Amino acid sequence: MITKSFYDLRPWFVAFSGMALLCLLIGLNTQCMGLFFIALEQEFRWSRALISGAFSVVRIEGSFLGPIEGFLADKFGPDTMILIGGVITSIGFVILGLVQNPWMFYISLLVITAGVGLGSFIPVTTSVNWWFKKHRNTGLGIAMAGVPAGAALLLPLVTILIEIYNWRTTAYLLAAATFVVCVPLSQVMRKPKVIKENTTLDNEPANSHTVSIEDDFSLKQAMKTSAFWIIPSVHALNGFTTHAVYVHGLIRLTDAGFSIAVASTVFAIYGFIEILMRVFGSFIGDLIDKRHAIWIFCAIQGLGVVFLALIPDTSENSSTAIMMAYLFAITFAIGHGGRGPAIVAIRGEYFGRANFGKIMGVGGFITSLTGIITPIALGYYFDQVGDYVIPFIICGLLTGLGGLLILFAKKPNLIQESEAN
Repeated sequence: MITKSFYDLRPWFVAFSGMALLCLLIGLNTQCMGLFFIALEQEFRWSRALISGAFSVVRIEGSFLGPIEGFLADKFGPDTMILIGGVITSIGFVILGLVQNPWMFYISLLVITAGVGLGSFIPVTTSVNWWFKKHRNTGLGIAMAGVPAGAALLLPLVTILIEIYNWRTTAYLLAAATFVVCVPLSQVMRKPKVIKENTTLDNEPANSHTVSIEDDFSLKQAMKTSAFWIIPSVHALNGFTTHAVYVHGLIRLTDAGFSIAVASTVFAIYGFIEILMRVFGSFIGDLIDKRHAIWIFCAIQGLGVVFLALIPDTSENSSTAIMMAYLFAITFAIGHGGRGPAIVAIRGEYFGRANFGKIMGVGGFITSLTGIITPIALGYYFDQVGDYVIPFIICGLLTGLGGLLILFAKKPNLIQESEAN
């Protein structure tokens, strides 16, 4: 009875392990990288366009790696890819600690991004998608809560480490932590045993956790549907605000007069709210049409970045600045936290389990385009004008209006698609 109960709970172990992995890998690569952005600017006096260019370059890398990551996750299993990705990420942080010039910084981010790409989002969501069906959105929400956990937990911790030691020593410590965490957790993320939907389970051992596999879409079949292209397009439009916040959000707050400690606290609040949203609010996507949830959350996320754009200087009106900073944290957390699991889960709902990694990976090529454009465009604009107001507002509007596009993504029918072809 105890053994059976353990296997019944196994999907939830997978979801929470996924949360820990995404917290570490994506948290370090996105949420915490703004701290190294500030440190490099202060030490080397590099322009923001130069530093931001590294983030755009790695998104170019990520756009080409996305399809490969999906194929590898489906072929070799999420556990193998998480292990490999963790090791590569560790090496990248060692290189980051050795940075002396821009090209070394670019190389460090390329290596870190390659490791994070191979070992984080696609393999984690692929594993969770395999283990869940009925509560897929909730399971993905728990796992994806790891992304804001990077802001809530890692950002304050890395801030303290940089203040106590320095940014180089902190990079080495993060390299060690990545290796220590990824090796054991990768083994939790193995796919379950797979059986055909019409196969009897009478001969299966009592302690063997299996899942049924339906007649899922192949990648080729999925690509012939309009939903396949609409979903990543919405995800890409959402990326304007996501990448604006990840790369320039922290430094936007320090530009407004907030100390690094206070700015990190604002992001930590955003992180905690988003964790709660993903863990306890993801059931919304299991109860209503995911398309309706996605466009509402996109609108809220876009509004959050508009608040970030309009924060006044603390020397002019500190109370308004603080209020606007908190409004940004709350609205962006609710929007980003609610949209994230739903836009991943809808792919599993529409296209099934068998080729989920490939479908996510190829769609990621489209999604990554805004990650290439946004960081360097915002950095260049700031170097020329001296603020982020207009580009942040434009990013917010694109995300909000882009969310409406999801309403046109109707669920495809595999039988009808097969007959049509």
